[in-house]
Amino acid sequence: METRSRSSCASPRRSRGAGRARADDPAGSLRYDQLRPRPLAAGRLESLRTVLSYRALYVRRGAAAPLLSPGLGGGRLLVYYPDAELSDGAAELETRGFFDVFNTPPWDSWVALFRDEGAADVSYREYLLAWVPPAFVALAGRGIDVNPEGCIAWLADTDTPVARELRTRDLLR
Repeated sequence: METRSRSSCASPRRSRGAGRARADDPAGSLRYDQLRPRPLAAGRLESLRTVLSYRALYVRRGAAAPLLSPGLGGGRLLVYYPDAELSDGAAELETRGFFDVFNTPPWDSWVALFRDEGAADVSYREYLLAWVPPAFVALAGRGIDVNPEGCIAWLADTDTPVARELRTRDLLR
């Protein structure tokens, strides 16, 4: 199975996300307007690059402080398969907007985009890796539980090449 990262990875520790993760505002606290991807971007990779470059700029300017905690800071890595989503709204409703109607995690949480050419189902070839801050782990878990098509999952519960690689390095259990 071949895996190619289609983007440079951004450390979730460098995100402004954890400082903005407010359990009382799951729909808005990880959707910082200045990091919003362009609506008519050329594609998913371009959208991710926009978010990552804006995030890096804000960290350099001091407008976004890197997290102080090591590793995932108590959060978890999530996989989103955009070609598998059904837009049923169940995860959006269950999570009070943490996931949108397309089951997309908030853009402040995006880390990297991967393509697995060896995936058996074409709907699961491309996936977005996102970091879920501790304040939203339980809420995101409820969204995953009600998602009938399985387009969102914890990385640890997948058999993606990224998950396998992290397991071999003892970085994912």
